[in-house]
Amino acid sequence: MNITDFKRIVTSFADNANDVEISKGQLTAIIRNEAISAQIKEIDANLFVIEDDEVFKSIDWIANRLANLEQLANRITTYIEPIPNFIDSTGQLLDDINIDPTESLRTTTNVTEILSDKLSDTIPGTTQVTYLTSDAGEGKTTIINHLARSVASEYIHKRKKWLLVPIPLGGRPFLRFDDIVVASFVNRLRFRFFYYESFLELVKLGLIVPAFDGFEEMFMEGSSGEALSATGQLMSKLESNGKVLIAARKAYFDYKDFSAQAKLFDTIGTNSVSFIKIVINRWDKEQFLLYCYGRNIEQAEEIYELISNKLGSENHPLLTRPVLVKQLLDAIANPEELKQFSAYFDSAADYFPKFVTAIIKREAESKWIDRSGEQSKPLLTVEQHYELLALIAEEMWLNSTDALQGSILDFISELYCETNKLGSSTSHQVKERLKQHALIVKSEFSNNSYKFDHEEFKEFFLGISISKLLIDGKIYDVKNLLRKGTLFKQSIEAIVSELKKKYVQINGIINILMQIQFGEGTVSYIRENNGGIIIKLLDNAVLEDYIVENCIMPDNSLYNIHLNNVVFKRCHFQSTSILSSEMNNCLFDNCTFDGISFDETLCCMNNVSLNECTIGYVQNEKTDNTYYSPYDINNILKKLGIHIQDKGSLENIDNTKEVDKDLLITERALRKFMRTTSVNDNIFRVRLGGSADHFFKSILPLLIDSKIVNEVEYLGSGTQKRYRLNVPFDKINYAFTNCDGTLNDFVKIVNKQ
Repeated sequence: MNITDFKRIVTSFADNANDVEISKGQLTAIIRNEAISAQIKEIDANLFVIEDDEVFKSIDWIANRLANLEQLANRITTYIEPIPNFIDSTGQLLDDINIDPTESLRTTTNVTEILSDKLSDTIPGTTQVTYLTSDAGEGKTTIINHLARSVASEYIHKRKKWLLVPIPLGGRPFLRFDDIVVASFVNRLRFRFFYYESFLELVKLGLIVPAFDGFEEMFMEGSSGEALSATGQLMSKLESNGKVLIAARKAYFDYKDFSAQAKLFDTIGTNSVSFIKIVINRWDKEQFLLYCYGRNIEQAEEIYELISNKLGSENHPLLTRPVLVKQLLDAIANPEELKQFSAYFDSAADYFPKFVTAIIKREAESKWIDRSGEQSKPLLTVEQHYELLALIAEEMWLNSTDALQGSILDFISELYCETNKLGSSTSHQVKERLKQHALIVKSEFSNNSYKFDHEEFKEFFLGISISKLLIDGKIYDVKNLLRKGTLFKQSIEAIVSELKKKYVQINGIINILMQIQFGEGTVSYIRENNGGIIIKLLDNAVLEDYIVENCIMPDNSLYNIHLNNVVFKRCHFQSTSILSSEMNNCLFDNCTFDGISFDETLCCMNNVSLNECTIGYVQNEKTDNTYYSPYDINNILKKLGIHIQDKGSLENIDNTKEVDKDLLITERALRKFMRTTSVNDNIFRVRLGGSADHFFKSILPLLIDSKIVNEVEYLGSGTQKRYRLNVPFDKINYAFTNCDGTLNDFVKIVNKQ
């Protein structure tokens, strides 16, 4: 650290830049209304601060005197609740591509330990982004909070020199990062000792590692890109320093589309950023039993065997997803309750609604009992429990929050009881018991705020709310909910499940959705949400030539789906795989596909046609080759059994034209920059295999001469070379799409832009 950096860092803690002055080795500053006077000395190229005759390394003085990180560590251990009966999950590590060029997943028996190790490591001159990924309810937040408390405790005892700070993002509208970070420090941790600029400086120094938890909506491929651009801007502000942890259901580099990557990478600028991924595995029998024993549940083996036999699998989510295991064990206090609970699961299909029903039925029949009269009776029916919880989820969705104040819950319960004429005595009891519901817990942010026990329950009941409004034909209310944001996958599944369970006419529901989206613009949450609902309704449906128009279909909408007799007109399909899919008598008319991934052995196309469609690319998932040329796309689709009815270019192209292998090699090479902003030459050698020599001899010189790639300084040991992509991903994507399948045209288009 030099004196210029030191002054900049100290100034970030001051109210005004003029409050800090460094002259002739003397520091004078006013920080938080406190006058600070100290000497600055440089000894053996290291900066030291002398205050009150004590000598400190500059970084230690910043951490303890200015940032007060020991107090922050104490706040973390105080305000982040300990995790009872914490169970270490197994997982897989996809390491930095420059460390492991093979890009192979390495098994780990302890995710928390490997995450701690990776966050402790530093890559000089590079911002390291670690993705912690899993499906909902598999322990991302739990692991982050547990590790944050553990690291804070070690910091207090001088065994660590950095802190992990959880920053929840879920359920909020996307604010700027400074708003989110400051709110998390002040509201959750009651810590007010520095500004956002100070936070950035501490991250750059490696003293704080922020853990952004809840990137699900931001990492949707069809999202507006605002949040991803903000993420890229954060990386840019870190100036190739520090570490960041991002918890999401999918690492963003797993999206293969160059245009999708542009939303993030094109805002990073010239800074060096590298990405790794740690995947959390679901629990196995050993972890299930350990958790049971930790809760002093003696019949653990009996529970496991009964549920696994009932559902026909030891890999069922009720046994492998921690959030559902917790709820399962909360619901069964004795063997008799276990038998009653398991009776709801006649099959493994559609398990989540059945699981929720079992929990609510237990609440309704065992806990929510009105004993004010001569004869005890349930306060609410199971259906009324559903309606009340759906109202709560709806209120959270409309207000973009995960938690509601107790007074709002009281108002919702009173309004519900009054609307349903349940009487004042019942209303009073419902209001009191709602805050103790099995699916409602206190929020960690406020003693008087309440939330669903897990986000998945909120998402489920939001779906229940929308499905009820659709069934009742309340078009305005449905439109109001659909325009709020992109619906969660769990919400869409709940909508479709509920509609099919009620034997609602699919045609009628789709007509309502078409009516709702009439007049919507090109970018529309309503069109996107309608697409997600409609494509699920059409799965396995028996229809006669049904037409779907002007919808935006979500990511992977055609994966593992069975469609019959459907016409899609002017629909936009985000990048999708067609693996495990079967389509019969389907027409795509004037549709746009961002990209289609395929494996010819794992899909079945019968009388499927494309008419005047635009396709960004097709990707062979077996070979990992991606094709952008209309020539190649046409040939591949025909081999899959898809008919091309275009009167334009696709019908008249030269089908005998050979694939330009140099372009395929180039595409595979440039894809490596999705994992890191700078790539060592050994990565190209490993990932390109037998094509590597040709790449280095003929293709790389062309890319360098064309300034698409440039060589940068290699800072490691040995004699490797290091390369950086010199062109935004948006330009790369445009060139691949319009280069007519040849490398020379690709280079020309890039240079013209």
